[in-house]
Amino acid sequence: MRKFTPLLIPLLACSPDGDGEDVVLATDSSEITLALLNPTLGATPVEGVDSMRVDVVVSGEVVASETFDYPGGVPEITGIIEYGVVSFHVAGTDGTSVRSYGRSSEVVLEPGADLWVPITFLPINRVFALQEEMNDLRSEHRSMNLPDGRVLFVGGHDPLRTSSIDTIETYDPQEGVFSVPGAVLDEGVGAMQWAWTSESEILIMGGEVYANSTLGASDGIWLYGPTQDTVEHISRLINPRYDHCAAQYMQNAILLLGGEGTGTSADLLRWYTDKGEWQDTLLVLQNGFSSESAMACEAAADGRVFVAGTDADTTGIWDPFSGAGLGEAFEPISASAAGTYVSDPVMVQIEDGVFWMGGGTNLDTGGVISNGQEFRLESASYVTGTALATPRQGAAWDHWIVAGWVAVACGYSDSSSVNPVNKLELLNPSTGEKGPTVDLDRARAGCQVNSLPDGSILITGGYDESSTSANGSAAIMVPYIE
Repeated sequence: MRKFTPLLIPLLACSPDGDGEDVVLATDSSEITLALLNPTLGATPVEGVDSMRVDVVVSGEVVASETFDYPGGVPEITGIIEYGVVSFHVAGTDGTSVRSYGRSSEVVLEPGADLWVPITFLPINRVFALQEEMNDLRSEHRSMNLPDGRVLFVGGHDPLRTSSIDTIETYDPQEGVFSVPGAVLDEGVGAMQWAWTSESEILIMGGEVYANSTLGASDGIWLYGPTQDTVEHISRLINPRYDHCAAQYMQNAILLLGGEGTGTSADLLRWYTDKGEWQDTLLVLQNGFSSESAMACEAAADGRVFVAGTDADTTGIWDPFSGAGLGEAFEPISASAAGTYVSDPVMVQIEDGVFWMGGGTNLDTGGVISNGQEFRLESASYVTGTALATPRQGAAWDHWIVAGWVAVACGYSDSSSVNPVNKLELLNPSTGEKGPTVDLDRARAGCQVNSLPDGSILITGGYDESSTSANGSAAIMVPYIE
């Protein structure tokens, strides 16, 4: 169920419970309805607000703006139809500072055409539980932003980590509801790796399997079609894997590393269009490499893969186009180029060939850290990078809508993954800029984070080990940075 913040242009009086009308904005030749959505439990977006500002934004620049008293003003914004594609930002202020905020996704303006534009409008930099609940209690699940604006959730584990989940569901931010399309995996699995294929399908690979409270590894490879809502178990990994990484170094070629018991071997998945199937090839890496020691991996635009391992022998660059055999394509870094070796960091490619890692467990000391470091592919060496605000390992993250920024949440403050970090933070690792660090609405060990098209941030799942209720299983935040 959606609630609407009480704002109408011309403005109506504000009802105390926060229910009201949409924003109707007059332009040159049409009417634009800005639907201010409040999908939460307990948020009061207009509390303390005595003025409103509507900005029209094109490519990050404000091209038109109007500020008016709340309640009482009747603004009109004209001359914006020429921009074609815009987004609308609405700020509720107390006269000196912004208290509530909302952004729309980009919309197309057409002469004479009325438009309905949904905007999640909430008090800034606070996390609120959603009214709607997920259909399954999930932790260590995986989430993907779909092209139509929805978010897809796959698998996960129950709150007590006794069993794994085989279901799939979606969240529609315009409707504020979770739905179960119907497709299910043929086994429960969590913490899997995934990638988009050139056919706009999602490849799901390996992961953790809890059965009767016992942890094991999956060898499954599934192909999910979001449009048709179909899932097919298309193959099996040569090595069952969990705590592994996946690097998509070509459009239809993926290197998988990591997982206990995998020795020096990697899985190499390749799509052969003439045969119409994915094929998995055993790849034995040379130069002293141990797949078990791969902590994270990511591919650059030229296909080279940075592998972050536990030491200098297992940290380096795999270059499938070097001319050497694929098994001999891994080149360890020199000991003099070493950084801090960590497990379970946040790893983001902040520019082509520059990989930022934040937090993780320091493998020398065993402590969870907030330190940041960058690995430069061209020099094959580390430099100091932007630190997280909060020490954590095993965190979830997503790119925010502002270029270069990421949202990081959840994770654990201890290397044994027992004590959750109940904080969400925004930062720009490439510039060192920091945004707000915000308390979550509740403990969310093993959550997922997704940036929605309107700039709000969705936090899903993650449970205390004692949780038995689905209440508050998802939450949302509207970030605002001056």
